[in-house]
Amino acid sequence: MQFPCYNSNVSENFGKLNKEKPVAYDATIEAGHAAPATLKDLPGPLGLPLVGNRFQFRLNQIHLKLEEWAKRYGPIYRIRIGPNHIVVISDHAAIRQILLERPEKFRRASILEEVAAELRLKGVFAAEGEDWRRQRRIVTTALNRAGLKEFFPKLAFTLGRLQRRWERAADNGERVDLCNDLMRFTVDVTMQLAFGVDANTLETPGPVIQRHLDTVFPMLHRRLNAPFPWWRLLRLPSDRALDHALVEIEREVGIMVRAARKRMAAEPGRAPENFLEAIISAVETEGSGFTDSEIFANAGTLLLAGEDTTANSIAWTVHFFLNYPEHFDRARQEVDALVAPGSAISSLDQTKDLHFLDAFCNESMRLKPVAPLHMAEPLDDAAVLDCLIPKGTPIMMLARRVATLDKHFGDGTSFDPERWLVDPEERRYSHDKSAFIPFGFGPRLCPGRNLALTQIRAVLAMLCQNFDIERVESGNGVEEHLAFTMLPTNFLVRLKRREHI
Repeated sequence: MQFPCYNSNVSENFGKLNKEKPVAYDATIEAGHAAPATLKDLPGPLGLPLVGNRFQFRLNQIHLKLEEWAKRYGPIYRIRIGPNHIVVISDHAAIRQILLERPEKFRRASILEEVAAELRLKGVFAAEGEDWRRQRRIVTTALNRAGLKEFFPKLAFTLGRLQRRWERAADNGERVDLCNDLMRFTVDVTMQLAFGVDANTLETPGPVIQRHLDTVFPMLHRRLNAPFPWWRLLRLPSDRALDHALVEIEREVGIMVRAARKRMAAEPGRAPENFLEAIISAVETEGSGFTDSEIFANAGTLLLAGEDTTANSIAWTVHFFLNYPEHFDRARQEVDALVAPGSAISSLDQTKDLHFLDAFCNESMRLKPVAPLHMAEPLDDAAVLDCLIPKGTPIMMLARRVATLDKHFGDGTSFDPERWLVDPEERRYSHDKSAFIPFGFGPRLCPGRNLALTQIRAVLAMLCQNFDIERVESGNGVEEHLAFTMLPTNFLVRLKRREHI
């Protein structure tokens, strides 16, 4: 999802591969677009000397420009940022090929691993190869041991705090910054799951570690998208603030790790109650050689990833509720049939009985995915769509464009939750669910998917059951803003307590 703009191997390999013999046309390329043999033959927008195409888009809306160019140049084209060539792909089969062949033939962009290692956050999300396989096994085991069913009562308790926060805002007629409130909720849930710590940012300023995480996140995004690693040459005040934040986060996590080990030693045989205890248990039981630095890296990654992706997915779904009030009413009726007035969803199983709400969320994530782009690079020279892509060349995969093409989803740019509810034998239009990858695909499918979906269903059910919503209009309207994830900007609402009949 990030957009690295430099790679020391690309320019050399690009020149080498320009001399390769052309390869045959691939029929998977859309009609009207010839299959190029090397990067220099790919179509793409004209750029300027030195800067390439960088002047043609805002970084926080690069996905929109790339999608626009894909309509003009086809399912594979190239852009240039500075001296570096980047391949852009919006062909479903090619994207599946790349995601399925990780980590053997493709990897995440190397800049992600480099920056994460510098920040001491090289957890399972940023690790590659055998390092990734080892961490993935331990982290997945830990998430499973943490157990969503056992954790759900704590999630429901935190959900009650969010409801009370919104009730106070409704009673006072206040505007609600939905994204901010949802970030607080997901931070509280993730802190409980990760460390067993009741952060309660919904009702208090929150713990010190959260304030330091707020420092790390924007700097991580800034470095991932830098045209060159300037921070290795010159330390700015923001870099020194980042260093301080990382030291403090590591100290706080270290205290929690030691406390967890002390609890576990005092109660041998007790089942893990959170991710930290589960990962320590898995490490000590399996003798994996997992280090404290890797425990810190994965706990920090869980905090960062769990905060933004889930909160922004919920926010985009509420945005569509406001656009389609008839669907909001239908979702409300479904929740009312499941939960009595004045009650709340009380079990994990109940969240799985909201079929229309699930369809609505799927349609929201199809049109407004928090990760509209995926990034990769080949570990060796690789043939994709009959183009020979040099080792180390950044590849941007337009996941949102693939999911909105009519050939994969009929009338693909229209919002239609009903498409997810029609029986396959009755369907009269295309509906290729394999082109819908909001949580990635293949071996590196997001391990936090089930937690995210549970939070999304629970929050939206609570909203439908208890509140009416209206949009607070702003001059620019809601816009897509791509940072680490794609979030809605200018999105304020007013809530009103629902009058139960």
